[in-house]
Amino acid sequence: MRGCRVSAPIRQPWGGACRIVEWIDTAGQISRRVVAEDATAAEVRATIDRHVEGRKHMLYDDEKTPRQTLPRQTVARR
Repeated sequence: MRGCRVSAPIRQPWGGACRIVEWIDTAGQISRRVVAEDATAAEVRATIDRHVEGRKHMLYDDEKTPRQTLPRQTVARR
């Protein structure tokens, strides 16, 4: 995994809250999942580990469009 971030709690008008977990894999693909507001770091890791590719949600409904990816960053090594 290249990176991961967890949002601040998102409050629901009817009560309760959740967080959005977003991560980038080694190929640059971005994935997102929703977890409970009080999810622990271990639960977030488990959510990422058991993630299964599902339906892609896109602005245009074209399944042939490649998944959103980010270019790899080259890091200068010393």
